Amino acid sequence: MAEGLALREAVLTCQRLKLQHIRFESDSAQLIKCLSSNETIAELHSVVFDILKLSEFFDSVSFVWLPRERNVEADALAKGDLAMFEPLVVGEIVNALN
Repeated sequence: MAEGLALREAVLTCQRLKLQHIRFESDSAQLIKCLSSNETIAELHSVVFDILKLSEFFDSVSFVWLPRERNVEADALAKGDLAMFEPLVVGEIVNALN
């Protein structure tokens, strides 16, 4: 799921940058299989649908599987991006003195 959410964010970023010819790489064989075929699994269904719908914007787009050892940087980036979207939980609110 983390790879799917990161890829959806990457697709949105490429749209904002008005890029037209894109190659997305992932070490998630399951995600790439879902994107490359009509098969999907329940937990990825909505994110795969979003990615495919958003990808219609591009002139050309491909989704390529890479072995994990060749995708270390992207994996770290994806995990870092997700951390930015996790909710911040505040355990205690303290009133500041004026």
